[in-house]
Amino acid sequence: MTASNRKIPLTEAENDLLQTLSARWTMHILLALHTCGNPRRFGEIQGYVPGISNRMLSSRLANLESSGLVSRHVAATRPVTITYRLTDLGQQVAAALNRLRDVAAYSAGSR
Repeated sequence: MTASNRKIPLTEAENDLLQTLSARWTMHILLALHTCGNPRRFGEIQGYVPGISNRMLSSRLANLESSGLVSRHVAATRPVTITYRLTDLGQQVAAALNRLRDVAAYSAGSR
């Protein structure tokens, strides 16, 4: 078996992260928070991710929060203000996604 054919087992944490990132819209949300800056309200995030429904955005933000990539802050204002921001881990993941985006742009330009 050559090195390129060998199966490399993933740790549970690696597998969990990849499962989270592979969910539809997740990478878009992370890139939106990374690109447009932190913190952002729900509607602002939705504006950066055209085509995502309220329900899907709410679900993905909850998943990202439980995965430790996004934090949710509730301000005791009237009406209540809820904002979302990338955690330190979320910043690292979003920066890696941004680098992949650069590779895709370079690849598309070299065709």
